[in-house]
Formats: sequence, C-alpha cells, structure tokens
Amino acid sequence: MKNHLKTGLWIGSLLLLSYAPCAMAELQWITGGVPKTTTDKTAGTVVQDAPNPEVRPTPTGNQDIVISHLITCSKIVNNYPSDSVNYFFLDKNTQVCYYAYFMTKPSSRIHTATVEWFNPANTRIVKYEQEFKVAFTDRCLTIQNDTYQWFLLTMTVGMDHMNAEYGQTGLPRDVGLYTIHLTIDGQLVGITFFYVKPQETKAPSPISTVPPATKGNLLPMATPFSNLPIPSGITQ
Repeated sequence: MKNHLKTGLWIGSLLLLSYAPCAMAELQWITGGVPKTTTDKTAGTVVQDAPNPEVRPTPTGNQDIVISHLITCSKIVNNYPSDSVNYFFLDKNTQVCYYAYFMTKPSSRIHTATVEWFNPANTRIVKYEQEFKVAFTDRCLTIQNDTYQWFLLTMTVGMDHMNAEYGQTGLPRDVGLYTIHLTIDGQLVGITFFYVKPQETKAPSPISTVPPATKGNLLPMATPFSNLPIPSGITQ
C-alpha cells in the first residue's frame, strides 16, 4: 500500500509540474504580464491611454518664424514700398517689386531665404536666395515680452527686361495670376500673389452739360474804339 501511495504521489507531482507553466501563463496574460518562458506576442499591439509625459516633440528650426509683411509693390524707395498693389498692367508697368519682413528667435545661425515666382502656367520664372547672418544681439526687437531678430528681403523683377541679379529667367508678361513662395531654412512660410492684366481700364471722358453756343445766343460785338482825334466839325 505504501509503495502504491508513493507511486501515486510521484505521478501526481509530475502532472502538476507539467501543467503549472500553462496555468501560470494564463494568469499572467490575463493580468497584462508576459510569462518568462514565452515570447511577447502582444508587445506591438498594446495601445496606451495617454502618451508618455516624458516624451516631447523635437522643435523644428523654423518653429519661431513670424512673417510681418509680405506684399508686392510697383517701386521700393529707401528699402520701403512706395505702395501696395497686386495688379500690374502690360501697357503701364515695367517692373514688379517684392517686399518681405520676417522675424525669428535670436540666434547666431545663418538663415537662408528662398523666393520663387510662378506664372499662371505654374512655371517658375524667378528663384532668388539670400543668406542672413547676424550676431546674437543684432537687430533685436522686443514685442510683448518676446524678443525677435528682424530681417528684410526686397527684390525687383522686370516686366520688359531681365534682372539676372535676382535669378530671373522669364518675363511676367502672361496675363493671369502669379504666385510668390517664400521659404526660410527649407520650410515654406508664406505665399503672396499678383495679377498681370493686358491694359489698365481707362476712365470715360467727362461729358459736358453746357450746350454749345449758337448764332441766336451770341453776344453783340462791341463798338470799335479809336484813339485818333475827332475831325473838326464833327461832334459827338
């Protein structure tokens, strides 16, 4: 009897040991854990309720660029636009000027501004690049407790002649809508536009409301007057 009892206990222990890992695995999977003796098959499918507060997005280099002015004009005088227009006429205008004012957070890095002009067929006719490098404390401007460095970019494109210094390869003589893209440090930061029209609309000539003079309402001619002496014997 004792031998049979020992044999039964020994067989039972083997059965418990053989089923123990499965039972442990079921328990750990239910509680979200992973059994040490198995591979993690659910690691790629776990959905978190909220992102890890320690993980923050990496800021880009152009995150703090602010565009102040972005316009086209007919002329630039003393680094300032003389007007603000976005209609240009083939029979009147000879050039289109571009004026861009932008600000960034203070730094000593080199900023590269790229300006591209596209005609109504979306063909690029101008590409101009300019680098801006200043000291950390140059061109500083404080606005509402934030400090920025300001930069000015101006350029002129001829309508009847090429300005090679600004990378002009085509004339804006096609009637329609043109766009100008401003890219700073590889990031598009602004788009402006203008129209080219064939000719400026002329105002109609004013119509006179006074009827022309006729013979019936002409004033009589004045009596001729002479400074010669009056002959004797003739009295007035």
